[in-house]
Amino acid sequence: MISFDERKIKEELFIQNSKEFHRFVECYDNQMVPVMKAKGYTCIHSMERTVAFTFGEFTFRRRRWKKGDKWVVPVDEKLGLQKNVRFSLTLMYQIARLATMMPYDKVLQVIEMTYHITITKPTVVKAVKLCETLLEERKAHRFFEEELQSEKKKANIIYIEGDGVMVKARKQGDDNRRFDLSHFIVHTGSLKVSQQRSKLIDKKEFVSMNNRLARSQVIDYLYNTFEITEETILITNSDGGHGYTPYVFKEIAKALNIKRHEHFWDAYHVNQLVKTYFKPYSQQLIEEALQAIYQHSKSQLQSVFDTTESILTTTEEEVAFENTKQRILQNFRYTKPASLRGLQKVSLGVMETQHRKITYRMKRRGMYWSDWGAETMSQMILLVYEGRLKELFFGDWRQEYKKITDLDHLTAATIRQQMNHTEEKDYQLNTLKRGKRQKFYK
Repeated sequence: MISFDERKIKEELFIQNSKEFHRFVECYDNQMVPVMKAKGYTCIHSMERTVAFTFGEFTFRRRRWKKGDKWVVPVDEKLGLQKNVRFSLTLMYQIARLATMMPYDKVLQVIEMTYHITITKPTVVKAVKLCETLLEERKAHRFFEEELQSEKKKANIIYIEGDGVMVKARKQGDDNRRFDLSHFIVHTGSLKVSQQRSKLIDKKEFVSMNNRLARSQVIDYLYNTFEITEETILITNSDGGHGYTPYVFKEIAKALNIKRHEHFWDAYHVNQLVKTYFKPYSQQLIEEALQAIYQHSKSQLQSVFDTTESILTTTEEEVAFENTKQRILQNFRYTKPASLRGLQKVSLGVMETQHRKITYRMKRRGMYWSDWGAETMSQMILLVYEGRLKELFFGDWRQEYKKITDLDHLTAATIRQQMNHTEEKDYQLNTLKRGKRQKFYK
């Protein structure tokens, strides 16, 4: 029995694809000759070019035309190829997409196994840098977009949760150190889709190396997306760390002119703190402390601390005791259960699970990132989960952005310079915009 050789068939198909591709290029190039002449262009010469596509790597010849100082290559335009680029945009998109799922060296193996195209690690870095450029251009494009007044969503309750993701990164010329990626999640509740799984409604995530910029983006998104009324309730949740204190969320509520704001100290972190501290003493103290918190009885919790204080024996224990007691009692009001605040079921505590998509890719195997790489990769991961990474590469906004920049003879670098495109400046611009909006709102 003769076995089926799939590899041989694939090789024959590749040869056939190559013939079809070269035939297409030649046909289109010839077809454009009378069109270009009618437009007043002169054919200067024909040149070869090698480009890797998702269907193979090919070397092909095409005509180059000139009128005055303007050069045009119709075949390159048809194929969507930019000058001096060896990889098609679709292939770069797929490389970037794979980079959000696996280490760069694994991306090389997948591309070679799938497309029989050999790339190097700098090519993967180039794809990520392309994403960084597109993210900056997308942000710049918003400053040129006409503010169309779309209908805002109605939501009686809006949730915000915030926390940091610590990653190992380094800036150029600096030693390796840890950076805190600020991560915020906005949603309007949860919907049960199966017995074990729930889905967040209207979920939107924000991540940045700059905590204040991330908060500013959250405020702008909420203002532009939701209809804020006198009845709107803002419910926030965090572990109370730097950049995620109750005061930070109160400022968000104030900026949006939300009258009622309820902040919660994240239950997971409260339980973890209580169990970690009281574990060396007794299980009974843990249970009594948790019961006091669940029942929101400050006097009962004080009794637990009094009992604990009576059994301390060292100075180190006394210092740890005072720090823990002070932290819990100062933030005790934020442990008040939703039922005691007149709220029914609340959808909180999603932060840790939402972190996983970032930590799974960015914190394994002791890997280090550059500062720009950590920022860009985290945003790419969010775009993938939102189903919007492809839109970043191929969305209509790119054509609109090109028309604007061509019309005004601008480049992305010029726009960034005009915008003073730094994180701090972005924060100031957004704050200014919000101030104007609030005056209008009032």
